[in-house]
Amino acid sequence: MRNIEHWIFDLDNTLYPAQNNLFSQVDRRMGEFISRRFDLPFEAARLRQKKYFKTYGTTLRGLMTEDDVAPQDFLRFVHDIDFGVLQENKKLNEAINNLRGDKVIYTNASRDYAIKVLEKLGLSGVFREIFDINSAGFKPKPDPGSYLKMIGDLGIDPQKSVMIEDMARNLVPARDLGMKTVWLRSEDKYSGHKDSGDGYGSGHIDYTAPNLAEWLKRAVKD
Repeated sequence: MRNIEHWIFDLDNTLYPAQNNLFSQVDRRMGEFISRRFDLPFEAARLRQKKYFKTYGTTLRGLMTEDDVAPQDFLRFVHDIDFGVLQENKKLNEAINNLRGDKVIYTNASRDYAIKVLEKLGLSGVFREIFDINSAGFKPKPDPGSYLKMIGDLGIDPQKSVMIEDMARNLVPARDLGMKTVWLRSEDKYSGHKDSGDGYGSGHIDYTAPNLAEWLKRAVKD
């Protein structure tokens, strides 16, 4: 970690535990959006949602591609949730603040949503930039084009970067670019998509971190 200049963090189920059930609210709201938009029973809407997620990387990308849904309509609806379930993790916050180098957020969510999450977590002002789904031109992780735009827009050298993410498959393009990768394993019973480990492979996972605060503390010491 001595040569790392850029720390790239995912947001949901990474900077807070999946057990907080924040993203599970978003996940349910996605199903409700599809149910209302297409007059479908909720279970049928959930099946369409999961199909889009598997095929396109995000439900939103599927809705935009196949159904011409306006992205801002979707984002406003699914992010209308209770952020009060979040709480500060002082050990994690201290570990993040002690990192040497540049720190950014890279998320498939919107900037407004990310700002609200960071405020609740006590991490406002800690990260130089938030690269959100709008910044990516609505190309979600793990679309390689999104990663290229992110490093270009933010001036990041992938050879001197580490990316931390709860979705294993989202680390594949990062590793291909030369980043160090950290998979924060989420428990399936709590994860909104129940597929944190999809795409797992030792070839693109440098480190597995069951506890992010402890892993970061060790990384700083190293």
